[in-house]
Amino acid sequence: MDKFENEGQTYPEAHLVFEGLVIHRVPYKERDLIVKLLLRNGMVGSFYIYGGQGGGKSHKPSIFELGSMMRIMIKDQKTKIDSSDLMISAEHSRIWEPQSVRHDIRAFYLVCLYFELISKFSITFQPGTSDYQNLDHEGVFSVVSNALFYIEDALVKKQFEAGQHLTLFMVKLLFHLGIMPDTDNCSYCQADLLEIPGVVFMPANGQFACQNCAQGENERGFLLRIKKGYQTRYQEYAGFLGTNFSECDKLIQYFCHQYHLRPVELRSYSLLFK
Repeated sequence: MDKFENEGQTYPEAHLVFEGLVIHRVPYKERDLIVKLLLRNGMVGSFYIYGGQGGGKSHKPSIFELGSMMRIMIKDQKTKIDSSDLMISAEHSRIWEPQSVRHDIRAFYLVCLYFELISKFSITFQPGTSDYQNLDHEGVFSVVSNALFYIEDALVKKQFEAGQHLTLFMVKLLFHLGIMPDTDNCSYCQADLLEIPGVVFMPANGQFACQNCAQGENERGFLLRIKKGYQTRYQEYAGFLGTNFSECDKLIQYFCHQYHLRPVELRSYSLLFK
């Protein structure tokens, strides 16, 4: 369920209105910002925000914080800015912001890690070329938006456990990307893994195998938690128990293998696991 549903606000030219989560921001000149949003359609759009840093005579604070859900109406551009994909904001407003995340260092690093992961595979929205109505990748936005909302919820309730949220996020992300490991059958003999007492996970192959076909530590608990994560709704995160950072690491390793990355390239990952 998308926690940031469109409120039905209309503009003269609705096709020029974008909504999305701030996943990256770069100060530009004295008060402007260049921001990237994970849009509702799962693509990433880049926007130029005049005065986005806040300040000025009225000392306005910036509303473009990481994780904030924004609504931006852009100017109707006939030419690109410096041959880039930047869109110029004409009007913007904040729909939602994660107020507690910035006060918890582990939660902040976790959110940064989510955005780093998204940046490794996301498709760039190109003005005049991309179709904003194409919802082929909207599942990614749903995963990220729910992840942020329930991190905030857990912090408010003082129930935040980074490993729990990261495992749940990775399982759901891998599913929506279509690269979820087969958790039903041994990758070699096709035996039913739930009927076998010992199973081994092989990140390089992205598969589970029975201990008759592969040597290694019994990771049946890991297998069952992946299945449980797939079935657990985000609002039921408190009941998703038994996770640990060792299993988080296996899921990250698997993701990196699929996208030809090294975990060291994810800067937030090393900070989170210190």
